[in-house]
Amino acid sequence: MDTATIDLQQIGADIWAAILGLDLKPSHTRDQHDPAERVVTGCVQITGDWSGAVTVQCAESLARQATALMFGSEPDEVTEDEISDTVGELANMTGGNVKSLLAGNCQLSLPAVTTGQNYSVHIPSAQVVDRVTADCDGELVVMTMLERRA
Repeated sequence: MDTATIDLQQIGADIWAAILGLDLKPSHTRDQHDPAERVVTGCVQITGDWSGAVTVQCAESLARQATALMFGSEPDEVTEDEISDTVGELANMTGGNVKSLLAGNCQLSLPAVTTGQNYSVHIPSAQVVDRVTADCDGELVVMTMLERRA
């Protein structure tokens, strides 16, 4: 199934603007987070006629800011669970938009969220088909679409 027409950069920008009121601009200065930086990654899997996953990753500080905006609170008041909920929901919305553009019948999993330093997310038998980086108020956001190959 052709995924070349899916504009992950635009999908992410639309979601962050509509839900959080934050601008995501394409970033060409950095393509990954510093290993010492705490990051949060949301991941949803897509199964069916197309099989793969979509991830959304950002620094914990940006995740905290996004959570405060989503829950109408201050960044220092949000909980770890709320941060996980927010990044999971951003991944869910991004994956849902990708799913809606895929031909055939597909299902979206519940989001999984990982927080920490210097880790990688591995989806067995999957290869990156698109990876975009964006800048949000000086913070890096990485969105990735992976396709499972038989």
